[in-house]
Amino acid sequence: MEFVLCSMGFIKNPHAFLMVLKLVLETTNYSFILFSAGYEPLHAAIQLICGASSKSTKLQKFTFNEDGILLFNDQLYCFSGTIPYSWLFPKCAAMVHHGGSGSTAAALQAGIPQIVCPFLLDQFYWAERLFWIGVAPEPLQKQHLVPEIDDAADINQAAAALSRAIKLALCPEIKARASQIAERIASEDGIGEALRVLKEKVPINT
Repeated sequence: MEFVLCSMGFIKNPHAFLMVLKLVLETTNYSFILFSAGYEPLHAAIQLICGASSKSTKLQKFTFNEDGILLFNDQLYCFSGTIPYSWLFPKCAAMVHHGGSGSTAAALQAGIPQIVCPFLLDQFYWAERLFWIGVAPEPLQKQHLVPEIDDAADINQAAAALSRAIKLALCPEIKARASQIAERIASEDGIGEALRVLKEKVPINT
């Protein structure tokens, strides 16, 4: 079972964040794809763990000509390049992200459940909106995904919260609702509707 995990923004303690993922992976059959989005502290933490683990494997070739690193018994693929969301997301079971409008829209279009941990600005709106329309469980608190310190108790608590959220996201009701929303989006003519509204609301002098 594979998930997409987008960048969580400016993480104060990337190592603790990775330890949360490690603990979730140790207790489930999930696999994660982590988009680090070029955030150097996260890259450094990934490289540190990779260097300390004899089981880590560097991938020299990738479909989109970017290098990646496999960690934690090959269950976490860390990727800093770019890839079409429209190609990848439909192949995944769910998406964990911070609630940015672009990630939200891409996951809605793909018809997959979402787990959202908002950090700032409109991310809180989208997190609540996704919960309200039934394609995501209640939003995670920041400390549920990104503990600020390498404290075992905090990491265990965060991993438990993330595991619960994923389990809820994969319930039949949320999966069905995500598929329904995707079907509605696919049937829409977004450009045509935008033009109709503009013509209706904006007077045009001829």
